[in-house]
This record gives sequence, structure tokens and C-alpha cells, in this order.
Amino acid sequence: MSKVKVRIEGHYETREFAYGKDYVWAPAHALIECDCGQEFNADVNHPTCPNCGHDYTSVVREVVGRHLSEDVLHPWHPDYEAWVKFKERHPGYDEWLDEERDLE
Repeated sequence: MSKVKVRIEGHYETREFAYGKDYVWAPAHALIECDCGQEFNADVNHPTCPNCGHDYTSVVREVVGRHLSEDVLHPWHPDYEAWVKFKERHPGYDEWLDEERDLE
């Protein structure tokens, strides 16, 4: 009998740089042990066992079809909210940046 060993829901992976963050979408997938003994990583593009060809589309749909939380779908919201609060506390900050850009 086939067995799902690991299920990973779709999520954003965050990469931090000196001047910001990059959010890269990692699609949902599942590590499946097929009846034939083959272990493979199944996703929406590759739902079949590479050894025997058994189709695991229904398993992949179950993993992909789960409702994702707002935190998973929009991980940048806390950073945006922090930026909005900063702007509220420092109302002249944008004008200072514009002046600096004009001097360049």
C-alpha cells in the first residue's frame, strides 16, 4: 500500500538581502512511497510514480487544495504594517528622501 511520508503545503520562502527581502513561492508537494517501493516527490506537474507510473493526482490535489492562512499567502504584511507605522511617526521622512534624490 502506498504511503504519504511528508506533505508540504505551498508557501513563500523568504530570502533576506542587505536592502530588502525576496519572497519566492514554493508549491505544495508530497513525498510518497509507492507500492513498488519507489519514493518520489509528487507535485501538480509530476503526480505519477517514475518507476511504475501509478497516478497520485488525487493525493496531490488534497495537499494543494487545502486552505492556506493569510500569513502563508502574504508574509510581507507585517513588514508593510511596520513601514506604515514608521511613516505615521515620521511624517517628513518622504520629503527628506525626495530632497536627497534631487541632489544626486
